[in-house]
Amino acid sequence: MTDDPDDNTEVDVGEHYRPTNGGHKPGVYRVVGATDGVTLLRVGDANGRRIYTGEVRYVDTAALGSEFATATDPDTGLSLRGVFRDAIQGLYWSLRRLWP
Repeated sequence: MTDDPDDNTEVDVGEHYRPTNGGHKPGVYRVVGATDGVTLLRVGDANGRRIYTGEVRYVDTAALGSEFATATDPDTGLSLRGVFRDAIQGLYWSLRRLWP
């Protein structure tokens, strides 16, 4: 929510957005703050796959409306391929820690 009476854009924490221009890194961003402008945390790569970057962007509400579009949450749904990949990686690292 913004304090600007001319701006009717309501932004809720937890919403997801994707940049529409080259001014921001490609990926999916989650709104983590919406008091003085909008604070975005990058939570997905350009393909919409979940990533953990810790990368934070600050944009004003007008920029959010013009430079970003809504996106789906990268945490929704499970893919069988992703579950299998994670299981194999977990097994590898479990065995790897036993090697000298």
